[in-house]
Amino acid sequence: MSERQRIGFIGLGAMGSLMAQHLVSVGVQVVAFDVDETKRRQFEFFADSPADVAKDVEWVICMLPHPDVLQNVLLGKHGIRETARPGTMVIDMSTSGPDIDVFCAQALEPSGVELIDAPVGKGTWAAGQGALTILAGGTSDQIARATWLLRLLGTKIIHCGPLGSGQVVKLGNNIATCANLAAVYEAYQFATSNGANVEALLEVMRETAADSWQLNNTVPRALANDFSLGFKSSLALKDLTLTLSRAATEGLHLPCTQGALTWYQRSVDAGDGDRDLGVIFKQSARLID
Repeated sequence: MSERQRIGFIGLGAMGSLMAQHLVSVGVQVVAFDVDETKRRQFEFFADSPADVAKDVEWVICMLPHPDVLQNVLLGKHGIRETARPGTMVIDMSTSGPDIDVFCAQALEPSGVELIDAPVGKGTWAAGQGALTILAGGTSDQIARATWLLRLLGTKIIHCGPLGSGQVVKLGNNIATCANLAAVYEAYQFATSNGANVEALLEVMRETAADSWQLNNTVPRALANDFSLGFKSSLALKDLTLTLSRAATEGLHLPCTQGALTWYQRSVDAGDGDRDLGVIFKQSARLID
């Protein structure tokens, strides 16, 4: 098997494990790493550190939960920078924010290691089927060289611009995703507190401009108390926090984003951070003194 078909994969969480398993299913030799030893040992080829992953591959995918974790994996002790050969390309498919990707790319450049960002859209169902939407940031040449691998994981690849642009687009998409669900939740609470027929409200919303994917997918599960699938509340909170931090550096005021963040913060504070973001429907919208 050529090195082109041997890749490193770091981060085997809900999305990463499915993506890595899918790559194996289509014939790619995956060298896997996760801090959880039981997760990495599920793969035929695994490593004991990011440095061990990088020493024998030319491609490394990272799917990690937080920018600090990404920085440590790339630049920390036993990180990729210690062993990666010149010409290695790192693809950050996490939602990390643009700043950390630009910082890490600059730090890796003297070693001859390239980095592009390629966060993903859709969810776990798409991760396991190679049906993700991939939001790529980097030069046209870099994206062209990485396309063979990205196409194994996604059915749609959108080149969003230079390095970091994929992250910006992903965060922008998540503003709309998370704020939309929060708006549906508030409409639901408003109708409930005023004694209206909630099913009538939801039917009207589906027939008007208020219709949305969240309304038709997340909300029915939430109302059935099913919070097992989809996008974790803690990750929604992380992404909105990244968004507001970046917006502040640009002098932007995003009140809808800030308002949505409040609901996901409440979910996390209530111990529901590992449950689907629809868990906000468990909350009361009553004012708290």
